[in-house]
Order: sequence, then structure tokens, then C-alpha cells
Amino acid sequence: EVDLNRNWPTFYNDPKRPTKGDETYPGPSTFSEPETAGINDFLISKHNEIQGFLDIHSWAGSVLYAYADNKEPIGDGFDEKFEVLARGLQSVMGEYKTGPAHTLYSSYGVFPDYAFRAFRKPALTIEIVGDYFIADASTIQTRGLEVYKAINQFAKETTVFNGGDVTPDKPSCGD
Repeated sequence: EVDLNRNWPTFYNDPKRPTKGDETYPGPSTFSEPETAGINDFLISKHNEIQGFLDIHSWAGSVLYAYADNKEPIGDGFDEKFEVLARGLQSVMGEYKTGPAHTLYSSYGVFPDYAFRAFRKPALTIEIVGDYFIADASTIQTRGLEVYKAINQFAKETTVFNGGDVTPDKPSCGD
């Protein structure tokens, strides 16, 4: 089995590359799996229409941005844009932490890093509150509302991240 979230291109080699059988095994090569290859083909064909990317997981109560595979600043003003974007989501989600993905743990070949590098559009990981990749059933309604609010806020923040303004003539999808 292949961890599809780690089957994307990266410039960095994982010093502890998982082997076949590990739950985070990235596959024999990038896009080795038909799912990631198909998604990539779709993204390339629609890249002018797509304004940003969200990757939603269950683990740490965090809003994470580039990069997961290295600790270097992005530069060109993107670090600041990602901080503002993440804080915008945090403002509607509650007690979520924000920061570069590597502050949670290093991971290589993950979708948000690839999406940002390939398309220069905002790409975030939302790690909903959970315990070892499981959100308790009693919290599903709460987590769902957090994600709903986050997606709406992401649409607003993405407009600004990409250089536009949210105005009455150009409302966000949340307006």
C-alpha cells in the first residue's frame, strides 16, 4: 500500500524514507499511483481555474502551510501571506495552532508542498483535532462546523493571497 499524500514530487530526499509496508510508504516513485497521477492531470488542466488547495486530515488541531520537507523560508512575501492566511482560518476555527508544516513533523512528497510549488497558489493542511488520526465520534458535529467555517474563510483569504480584494463587486463565496 502507498500513502497517497506522500506520492507527490519533492526536491528533498527523506533521510528516513519509509519502506514498503510502512503506513507512510510514498511508493516507488512520484505519481506511481493512478490516483495521484489522475489528480495531477486534472490540476494541470484546470490550474487557471483553481485558486487554492486544502488538504484535510485528523491529528493535531493545526492549520499548516509550506513547507513540510524543509525549514527554509519561502521568500518573495509568501511566508507573510501564509501567516495571514492561516491566522484567518484560525480566527473562525478556534483554538487551532498555525505554522509551517515542518513544525508538526517533517514529511516528504506531500500534496500541499507540491501544489504550492507547482501552481504558486495557497495550499494548506488542516489537521482537525483528533487522536492518532481519529476524531472522536462525539466531536464530529463540532469538527464539521470548524471545517465548514475554514473552507469559507479559505475562499475569502485565498482571494487576497492571490492579489485580489474581497469587495461587494467581487464577493467571496462566504458573502
